Amino acid sequence: MSVSSIAVDFRGHTSFARDDEVALFRKLADAIVNGSTAVFVDETHGATKCNVRFDLTDGTQTRCEIADLLIIARSDRPPFLRATFWQAKKVKVSNWVAHGTQDRHIDFPAQFNQWDLLSRRPTIQGVRPFDPPADLLESFQSASIGSFGVFYERNAQIEVAHSVAEFLSCSNPKASAPTFLANAYLEPYCMHDEVVVRSELEPFLAALFDHQIGAALSDSTLQHQWLVNYAKAKAASGGQSQQLPADFFDGFNVNQVLDSMPDRDGLSLLLVDTPLS
Repeated sequence: MSVSSIAVDFRGHTSFARDDEVALFRKLADAIVNGSTAVFVDETHGATKCNVRFDLTDGTQTRCEIADLLIIARSDRPPFLRATFWQAKKVKVSNWVAHGTQDRHIDFPAQFNQWDLLSRRPTIQGVRPFDPPADLLESFQSASIGSFGVFYERNAQIEVAHSVAEFLSCSNPKASAPTFLANAYLEPYCMHDEVVVRSELEPFLAALFDHQIGAALSDSTLQHQWLVNYAKAKAASGGQSQQLPADFFDGFNVNQVLDSMPDRDGLSLLLVDTPLS
């Protein structure tokens, strides 16, 4: 299935008026699974919501979810695995879209602590059953490990804007839900062969299947080994690991993976094999 076919499938099963951000990212993941070699493990119901603690820059401790979705994509070329913690948001009316300009910038409300977590990538403390290494986010050289996916409407069509969290701007850190801006002028730029911003659905999907979404995972980094082991165990606990290519996790030490994961730690998982065939 092509990128455009996946987009058509997603839009055909969604209602922007009725679906919230959780329903939208679940339906996007389902469309990706239907149109490619992928596995989706959904943990949006009855799960631990705020699964990490960390200190804000002013020293205040806060608690939030690490993200809605962990995306891990595999390629036959190095780096073989890329990962991003992807926070889904929905904006009913984007001021930039409503203004009628062709800039494709997207403004949206979000929680400051969530953005601070994914953009600054501080030391974290897991809230059980989620138990990651304290320096998991810090262990990545690339900011692409943290990102936002914003669902919005343009010309009565559902779109998705993807942005690395570090490249979002925040209007007011003291607001309960400050406004953030995904700058579409950054679309031509890449870092570490990773895209920074994609302002629409099809370009985001194309980047995902071109292996340009997420930070590279290193088989020599213990924190990255933990994340791969976590992902494989979660896929196995959902009974879906057999749907992946046998060599999906090749090169990583997955011999010590648990037979099952603690239930409902609050993080959904999407494993994607690239390129799109």
